[in-house]
Amino acid sequence: MCGQPPSAQRRQVDDQQPLLGAYKSLYKFKAQPDGGLPYGDLTYYKGKFYGTTDQGGAVGWGTVFEMSPTGQEHVLYSFKGGSDAAYPCAGLVEVGGKLFGTSQAGGALGWGTVYDVTPSGKEHVIYSFKGGHDGGAPFASLLYLNGKFYGTTVEGGKIGWGTIFETTASGPAHILYSFKGGTKDGAYPYARLIAINGTLYGTTMQGGSTGWGTVFRLTAGKEYVLHDFKAQPDGAFPFDGLTDLNGNLYGTTKYGGKIGYGAVYAITTAGKEHVVYSFKAGTDGAYPYGGLTPYKGLLYGTTVRGDSANWGTIFEVGSGGVERVLYHFKAGTDGAYPFARLLTLNDRLYGTTYGGGFGLGWGTVFTLAL
Repeated sequence: MCGQPPSAQRRQVDDQQPLLGAYKSLYKFKAQPDGGLPYGDLTYYKGKFYGTTDQGGAVGWGTVFEMSPTGQEHVLYSFKGGSDAAYPCAGLVEVGGKLFGTSQAGGALGWGTVYDVTPSGKEHVIYSFKGGHDGGAPFASLLYLNGKFYGTTVEGGKIGWGTIFETTASGPAHILYSFKGGTKDGAYPYARLIAINGTLYGTTMQGGSTGWGTVFRLTAGKEYVLHDFKAQPDGAFPFDGLTDLNGNLYGTTKYGGKIGYGAVYAITTAGKEHVVYSFKAGTDGAYPYGGLTPYKGLLYGTTVRGDSANWGTIFEVGSGGVERVLYHFKAGTDGAYPFARLLTLNDRLYGTTYGGGFGLGWGTVFTLAL
């Protein structure tokens, strides 16, 4: 539902080689009644990690799960589909002791939801999207700012190219902007938003002057395209959003760059962009779907493919463009296809993989020491 890795994602591989460096697989999902295929980011709250799985759970519509730092996991809530949420692609945001998220399907009309769940497992749908002008299929996690939540929908809006919406903990949602697609605006905003001095910044996976996606800003309902991606040697198809590091914005594109296997780019709030690193699809990785995580002046991320075994990597890159792979996934018990952003805590990275583990390969939670 959320990601589209190759069909080999559920291939079980006998992994007898020792794990590299300080990597550790903390948990391997089992699908039903456990969760399966974790696509979103992890959130840390009061000593526990919280996340979502795209599928699995009691009836197969996905879950919210809780996990201790040592790997003890249990399902807080299993989505029911129908008028309830279904297939949550995004991670969670903690506000006031509750966890808030989006689902790209389910709800009263099937166009996705905004929901909350307590750490004790009580869930309710805050808002059900209606499709059409209202927006539909919210893929990304929420941004909390000054008492309100902001997010994007991949579909819907006035023309059907997606929206930016605003809501509160009690709902409803209303649309701040509808993307127009074509050559002058973006289309299909899969990514989360960030805020700098009250202005929202984000990306669209398509649209723009050449159709390869955009970086945009939104202020008081007015949207402006900061950059149109040009594929090669520029990036193409930014799937995740932006990260602020020392006053500059950084992001990834899943394709493009000098060779076509994706890029890390930097852009100023005025729209001056340059490629920081182009992936080569060798041992350095390929196709960085997830966004970047800043830590001690460096940026950390993942690639879905492109290592010696082609199951994905964890990498580090500096603003000057020096990249280093920290771990190569093997698709055995350690996991495969890391789509989500990484979380930093106590000099460690934490993340999820969409495949690998054991059994049919329903994904993992992992950690890596820095």
